[in-house]
Parts: sequence; structure tokens; C-alpha cells
Amino acid sequence: MSDEHVQEIARPDQEASPFGAADLPVDRTLKIAIWVVAGALALVIAYLGWTYFSNANLKNTQSPAGRAVANLAKIVEQSPGSVNARVKLAEALIANDQLDEAVAQLKAGLQIDKENASALVDLGLIAMQRREWKTAESYWTELVGLLGKAEMAAKDQRLADVYYYLGTTYVEMERYEDAVANLKKSISIKRDSSPVHYMLSVAYARLDLPEMQKQELEIVVAFDPKTAQANYDLGLLALASGDKAQAAECFRIAADNAPEGVTQPQDELDKLGTASEHLAAATRLKVSEPKSALTEARIAAALDPASADAVKLVAELAENTDDKSRALNAWQRYLELVPNDQTATDAIKRLSPDEQ
Repeated sequence: MSDEHVQEIARPDQEASPFGAADLPVDRTLKIAIWVVAGALALVIAYLGWTYFSNANLKNTQSPAGRAVANLAKIVEQSPGSVNARVKLAEALIANDQLDEAVAQLKAGLQIDKENASALVDLGLIAMQRREWKTAESYWTELVGLLGKAEMAAKDQRLADVYYYLGTTYVEMERYEDAVANLKKSISIKRDSSPVHYMLSVAYARLDLPEMQKQELEIVVAFDPKTAQANYDLGLLALASGDKAQAAECFRIAADNAPEGVTQPQDELDKLGTASEHLAAATRLKVSEPKSALTEARIAAALDPASADAVKLVAELAENTDDKSRALNAWQRYLELVPNDQTATDAIKRLSPDEQ
């Protein structure tokens, strides 16, 4: 496998990342996989781009993966001194769920070229998959030394990814300060990686630094506003600070975008009561306490996004309390629920930045 291929494997900015909430010992994270996948092996298979490994019957020698293993084994037999051939065979074995055999091939490759980054990356990912954290740490630190001495190390995307894996490994080892240090190094090279920012939020959570955790989570949702995991965590933080409206809105986004079978966001929404209860409270407080009414209306709209009455009340109250951005968003949502409504159309025109 070429160095370019290593870079393709280790890209935490892709949709499928190696580790995250599903495997982390973090009480306040959803045990779900969104841009995170339970296990580094899934990352390896997903990132290699081997379309011929898509057959579900991987162990069958008639499957694409099985045939690939057989064919690559013949190549290694003919060219035992080829590190590239051994790495490719190892990756085929990984896809065929033959990890012991893959490790043997990768270690044989390192006997030929002890600084082969491709083999070290694959061994590190396998160690993470097996939750052999000390072993994984040794591979990542070796790669840091190897890639860090290169002339363009400060811009090397592979090095950014290795720092990410090392930081993730330290989170699993409960070495949270070391995790923060390495995750920050990853971000210094590649700033727009959601998984790295999320993992940093996890480390801050374990260090009991909620403001830092929140800052990283907000970066994640800035990249992808519909990220369920980050929105769920932000909801929990908002709830802890007493901001029930913000919590409800975050839980709604998480519930709408969580994988099938994940109930935690909806469970949190259910704890807040019913939309009708909050809508009634908002209506009652509309004149006397408009800000409190807005809070109640926001909760109602989060609990029942299809409630045109709740959304309209949010729009009206937000505009009355000079929260123009929220008002504009609510009127736009209301127009989706009630198409061609003239009141909403006029409000959107009035509140749009172009009209200011």
C-alpha cells in the first residue's frame, strides 16, 4: 500500500471514523455511531475503497474478498520480499476477518522495512479494534516519530490522523490530558475535522471542563448542524445549566437524526412533558412574561415540530423580544407548515437581512 493509500485509510474527517461514543467509557455520550463507528476494523474496510470486498459472505473463498486473499497470497509467495504485496494481502485478510493472519503479514513486512507507515497504521488500527491500547499507543507514537521528521510534517494529513488515533487511544486509557495534547496537535494540522473536535469534547468532559466541552461540540455542529451525537451532548449540557429550551431543541435534532433503535434523545424529550402543556403555558405568559413564554413555546415546538401553533408563537414572541434571527427561522419553519401564509411571508421579508 502506498503512502497515498495510508492517507486514504486514516481520514477522520470522513463519514465513517474509527472510534467514538460506541466504545468510549463516557457516561454522558450516546452509545451510538454517527460519524463514529464501533471499531477500527470498520474504518479500515470502509476507507480502503475495495469495492470487491462488498460481498457479505467474506469468508467464502468464492466471495470477492476470499478470491482477493487467494490471489494476493500467490503474489506474496512469488515475491516474499515485497512489503507492498504483504500489506495488500494483510488488508484483504482484515476485510475477510482474519486478523491474526493479517498481523502476521504486517509484521513480516516490517521485518523487511521497519519504517513502513502503511503496515504500522494497519497494526495500530487492529490493536484499537482489539482494545489493546498499550500496543496501539506504541504504533501511533512510532508513527509520530516517523512522520514528524518529514520536511512537510506540519502539513502532513497522515500525521494529523495519527495524532487523532493517539489521542483517541489516550481517551480509552483514561489519560485525558495526554489525549487533549495530541488531539490539539491533530487540529493544528487539520482544523476542519469533526471527529477530532468531538473526541476533544469527550476528553474535556472526562476532565470535568464543561465549557471547553461545549466549545468543541459547537464546532462539530457548525460543521454539521444535524450531527446527532454532538447535539445530544449539547442538550445534556444545556439541561445541566437550566436552559430547557435549548436542551429540547438539541434533543429534537438528535432524535430526528439518530440511528434506528437509538432512543436516548427521545427519552430526554419525553421527560420534558407534552407539547400541549408547554404551549398552554406559553399562551398564558405571552403578555405578562414574554421571555418566559418564548421559552415555553420553544419547548413546545421542539416536542411537536409539526405544531404550527407552537412554531408561530415562537416566531411572534421572538420578534417581540427582539430575537430577530430566531424569529426569522421560526417564520420560515411556519411557512413550511402553512404554505402561502401571508403573515409569515410578510414577516420573512421584514426580517430578512437584505431588508434591514
